[in-house]
This record gives sequence, structure tokens and C-alpha cells, in this order.
Amino acid sequence: MKETFKKITKILLVMVLSMTAFVSTNLTANAAVKQLTLGELEVLPRYIDGALIDAKKTTSGEYVYCIDNTKPTAKNTTANFVGEANVGVSAILNNGYPAKSITGDKAKDYYITQAAIWWYLDDVTGSSNLSSQFKYTGNDPQNLRNYILNLVKLGKEQGAAYKSQLAIKTSDTTMSLQDGYYISKALTVSSSDISSYTVSLKAPSKAEVLNSKGQVTNTISANDTFYVRVPVSSVDSTEEKVTVTVTSKSNHKKAYVYRPINGMQDVTLLQDDIKSTSIDLTLATSKVTIVKVDSKTNQPLAGAKLVLKDSQGKQITSWTSTVNGHVIRNLADGVYTVSEVEAPKGYKLDTNEVKFTIDSNNKEIKVNFKNEAEQVIVNITKIDASTKKALSGAILVVRDANENIVARFTTTEESYTITDLEYGTYTVEEEQAPNGYKASNEKISFTIDKDHLSHQIMFENYPEVFVPNTSSSSLLFSLIGIALISLGIGFVYKNAHNR
Repeated sequence: MKETFKKITKILLVMVLSMTAFVSTNLTANAAVKQLTLGELEVLPRYIDGALIDAKKTTSGEYVYCIDNTKPTAKNTTANFVGEANVGVSAILNNGYPAKSITGDKAKDYYITQAAIWWYLDDVTGSSNLSSQFKYTGNDPQNLRNYILNLVKLGKEQGAAYKSQLAIKTSDTTMSLQDGYYISKALTVSSSDISSYTVSLKAPSKAEVLNSKGQVTNTISANDTFYVRVPVSSVDSTEEKVTVTVTSKSNHKKAYVYRPINGMQDVTLLQDDIKSTSIDLTLATSKVTIVKVDSKTNQPLAGAKLVLKDSQGKQITSWTSTVNGHVIRNLADGVYTVSEVEAPKGYKLDTNEVKFTIDSNNKEIKVNFKNEAEQVIVNITKIDASTKKALSGAILVVRDANENIVARFTTTEESYTITDLEYGTYTVEEEQAPNGYKASNEKISFTIDKDHLSHQIMFENYPEVFVPNTSSSSLLFSLIGIALISLGIGFVYKNAHNR
């Protein structure tokens, strides 16, 4: 029994891994049409062994070829896109009719090309499209068999050349800062079947593509490298990303498969092989986190108005502090100062400036900017326990040591401030949780005295977790599900065992 379970588990694991591999490797997109309309059939002479082969076209006049000779031939119907054909079929069609003239006779050339596809598929997939008599002993008065065999040989020999993959490669996806620009490392495109490709960007304004000679261009030769550059002046103080998309047209066309809606045999034809793929680049930017804190408790303060200036005194940005701190990205190398223009309520203005330097060794900096309380000041903020973001909608109550209510309020995304408390011990507790959050039983105490005039209180809530219904009906459905899964596993094992 244990061995049986191992076999079943292995089979299912292989199935899952196969699906995962397909998803993870499907990185490029092609431009094949999604639907064809098939027209009437054209009956050709029975050149070899009396075998009937019909010429097939779309209503727009393009020749198509059948994949499976054991099914009826489709006509006057719609066919939907399935995917790429076997690479050997692409090789045959690129060397067969109508891409090339074989004998100079269109009817013979189509007959030869269709027979070569079936013969090739018989050899490489084990299908049975053509009889051995057709292949070896049947009457061939026009001597077409050698042409067919030559195409089959080309399909086997050249098939690998039609596996046109497209991938962007670089040693590092981070763009570095040089002479007023963010510059990428050299980028190359991996493909065996293109002569050039075009590059497009989703990036800040004035971003450019440069070839290996430093020339601005969007068309790059197959073996050339290229670079992306973005002016620093085009990048704001938010985190930026540059998406590079490469599009190419293969030197050879590719065969795609279409399936008729009436269930008859699939058809294939050549189309331009246009592929595209993308890569994201990030900027090697600085990150400065500025937090306004209480000088005694070191807890973050909301409500201070701050300004950032460069070494020339030019204002870069201004903001109002929050309990989460303020993040500034993409500052160029240099010396900067932070100063306060308005203190939080209940605090003295800090007239000191804080300096920091951005250079190649200091790209990530944290600055604590302090304020001293000038009176009793208690800031209470309701936050999400996981994200630490402020929450609205909770009802909180503040009580003194005698359980008298001194404040009841509904939280917002801003801190709730109390400034008129006398010396003593107080508690904060929740009367009603925010929507979508579990109620908190926590009771937070704090004391006001001459050494503790200020407090920054963070009151946390956790999101509600919905537990699945475990009623008898749910249990019944679960048992039915388990039974169905067991039957499925048994079916897989039985088929595997019978082989």
C-alpha cells in the first residue's frame, strides 16, 4: 500500500511540476493572428500511390496545411489559434511552397510540402499520417518522393534554428548615477534568429536608448549592446522604475497551429514571428527617512512642518510629519539640511538644523529630529498591528485613576491630542474596534508628572480572520470532496498500473 501511495504521489507531482514549468518559461509574446476563416478545397492530382491530397486556403488566399491526416479535412469554417507548430514544420514550410518554388508546378509543390509535413510528423512523433506503401513502394511516376524526403530532412536538420527565443540580459538591473544621468549597465538581447530589434521604454520623461557607440536610437543590431539613461531632473522624489521592452521580427517565419471549430483536423501556416519581452530596471537611488520624535520618549510625533534644503539653500521639498516618518528618495550626492518651520501642537519649535550627506558610501540614512514638550501633551494613535498604518473608526476611552472618563473619541488617520491632563496615572482602552478589525482587550497605562509631560501612545488592532463554517453541511461537502479526490487518485493509479 505504501509503495502504491508513493507511485500515485510521484505521478501527481510530475503533473504539477510540468504545469509550473510551462507558466514560468512563457516569458515572450508573439503577434500571430487569433483566428482564420478556411475556404473551399482544391483537389490535386493523385501523384503518389493514388493518395488524395487537397490544397487548402483561407478565404483571404493564404495556403494552409493539415497536421493530422487521420481526421477529415476542414473547409468553409472558422479556426482558432492554438499555438506554435513543431519547429520542424516551421523549417519545412520555410523551405516548401509557397515560401519557395520546388518544381515550378504549384500543384506538385503543394502536394510535396503537405506530404513532407505528414512524413516528418510520423518520424518524430510516431503518428500514422502516411502509409508505408506511400513512403516506400507506391507508384511515383512524377518522381516526387525524393523532393518530399529532402524537405523531411531539412525539417529534422534545421528545426532547432526555428526555436527563436527572446531574452534581455544584463549583469545588473540597477541604474547608477553618472554626470546627471541614471545609466544602466550594458543590455544585450539573446536570440539566434534576428538581425535587429526595437527598444521601447516606460520611464520618466526624456529617457533615452543608446547603442554601443553612444548614439540615441531605438533600433539595435542583433549583436550590439545598448544602454538606457534617464536625466536626474526627470526623476521625482518617489521610487521610480524603468521598464525596457524589446520587440523583434525573426529572419524566418514561424508555423502556427489553428483548430477548426467543427473538430476537424488542425491546420498550420507561416506567419511573421514577432516577439517581445520586457525587463525592469531600478534606479540606484538614495533613501532618507526623517522621523520627528519626542525628545524624552523618542516616540514619533505627527504634525511638525519640515523643510529639506540642499547645500545652496535651495528648498527641495517640504512636508508635515506623521507617526510613520517621511521617506525621500532619489537625492543626488551632496550635503542637505532639515529644519522645522512649525512644531507639533504642545511642543517647542526646534531651531536647530540637522545636516546629512549623500555619497557613494551613504545612500540610506535615517534622521531623528527631536522636539521638547512645552506642556502636557498626549498623542493617541490607532494603528494596524501588521502595517503600522493609522486607522480610523475606533472608539477609545481615556480614564483617570478613579475610573472617571476624561476623554472619549473616534479615531482618524491623525493622532488624537490631549493637553489638559493633571498629574496622575491614566488608562486608554477600546470601546469599539474599527470596521474589519478584532476588538482589543488591551489597557494602556501612562503617568503624567514633572518628568513625563508627553506621551505618544500607539494602540494596535489586528484584522479579523474569518474562520470557515464547520457546520454539518460543510463537513458533508468536505467528505464528498475527499471522496472525489480519492476516486481521482485511484483512477490515475489504475491507468498507470495497467500500462
